[in-house]
Parts: sequence; structure tokens; C-alpha cells
Amino acid sequence: SGSGKSTVAAALTGLVKPDAGSATLDGTDMFGVRGAEKKALRRRISLVFQDPFSSLDPRTRVGVAIAEPLFVHRLAKGKRGRRSRVAELMDLVGLPASFASRYPHELSGGQRQRVSIARALAVEPELLILDESTASLDVLVQARVLDLLGRLQRDLRLTYLFIAHNLAVVRQMSHDVL
Repeated sequence: SGSGKSTVAAALTGLVKPDAGSATLDGTDMFGVRGAEKKALRRRISLVFQDPFSSLDPRTRVGVAIAEPLFVHRLAKGKRGRRSRVAELMDLVGLPASFASRYPHELSGGQRQRVSIARALAVEPELLILDESTASLDVLVQARVLDLLGRLQRDLRLTYLFIAHNLAVVRQMSHDVL
């Protein structure tokens, strides 16, 4: 705790500006980009937070939360296109499309985390940062979410930056451990 793992994740996604250091993605200085280039870079990287409840707006229906990045990045045409893509994303993470009309408090912790994963995948990222994304889940739900993440990584050819305290989980999920 306190070593800066979550701060690194926040810096890589542009949520905080680092005081020093550098990071590149395909030769692009991640901390020096501005404007349209920054927006394009942010689309290539997505983040799933530790606490699925606090990372979702409790007043926003699940479908709207998942659709927001589609709207911001213009990844689906119109409401019908966004609704269709939301249904695809929910299916991808193992949730019924009917959950789109629910609020986060109507879902279990594992279901909320699946919604957070679907939202992160909406931008079709190359890099998915998972910041303690299973730590708040019970062991059985955690195992199911880890299986889902493994399948998504294989099927979507994603690169993960997997941040966790649990070294057994890190070893299960990672090709390289730092």
C-alpha cells in the first residue's frame, strides 16, 4: 500500500498529471500529448477500478453508463447503434441485455464489476488497466471475473496492466510480473 500503483494507473490514463517521469505507447509520449492526440490516446487505454460500486454513477442506468464512451468517442451511430453496442458488450461480459435498464445498486458486486469491464471495453482499447479490480469481490465471484478477464484477453487480444496485492492472482493473470 502507498507505493504508487494506482497513481501510475491514473497517470497512464490521464486522470492525474505526473510531476516527473515518462511513458510511451508506440513511441508516443503519453504525458506530453494534448488535444485530439490525447483523446485518441485515451481511447487506446481503458481502466477498470477496484470498487465497482463507486466507479459507477448510482443515478445512471447501467446501459447509459456503458454507452457514454461510445457517445464521447463517436463509436456508434445514434441511440439505436449505441443501444445495440451496449447489448453486445453486456453479452461479452456475461450479462443479459435487460440489465441495461437497471441501476448499479440493483446489481451484485460481480455484476457491477462486469458492467465496469463492459464500459472499459466500449472504446475497444489496446491496453486495459485493471487496478485491484477483483479485490473487493468474494473468492467465488473473483474466480469468475478472473476467468472472464482471461477469456477476454485471449478473444480480444488485449494487453493488461494488472495491479493487485494478491500475488497468486497476479501470477494467474500475468505473463510478466514486476
